[in-house]
Amino acid sequence: MSARRRYLKEVMSVRDKPTFKGKADKPDLPTLFFTEEDLQKDVTGHTDGLVIIGILVNCQVKRIFIDSGNSADILFWNAFQKMNLDEQDLKPCVTELIGFNGEPSPPKGYIDLKLTLGTKEAFRAGRVRFFVVDATSSYNVITDRPTIHERDMIVSSKHQALKMVGSKNEVVTIRGD
Repeated sequence: MSARRRYLKEVMSVRDKPTFKGKADKPDLPTLFFTEEDLQKDVTGHTDGLVIIGILVNCQVKRIFIDSGNSADILFWNAFQKMNLDEQDLKPCVTELIGFNGEPSPPKGYIDLKLTLGTKEAFRAGRVRFFVVDATSSYNVITDRPTIHERDMIVSSKHQALKMVGSKNEVVTIRGD
């Protein structure tokens, strides 16, 4: 009976945080926020979305639209071709995407590619699943909510910037292009 009481007392006590097998303790993430100093004078009074530059499969890609209202990462066919990617690397998918105009746009397939955002000194890289779509767009890539969340990004179209936690646990700021 005393062993049960000791066990119950140990279980009910809050002396250590639990640890789980297979997951290393993550260091505390830095706080991400925007201030008036982040607001650039030349971008005030606009209503533009955030468009940035990134590295996708060792290619610099301009016109990456950060869309917090989208639920799929999209790589447009023109950009796919310019990156010299092979159409045979596309995996088939049955997903049907709905475009900005409300029309269904079946993807040619999907491909997992490494996306790097930031600079050589401060960056974040990781694999992203892109649906390749043959449609006309002024963008090369559109990122989605899950990608924004997975990379701990805070997006501000007002400041025309995004902030995220870099690979060395530092704050990385990427300005709009």
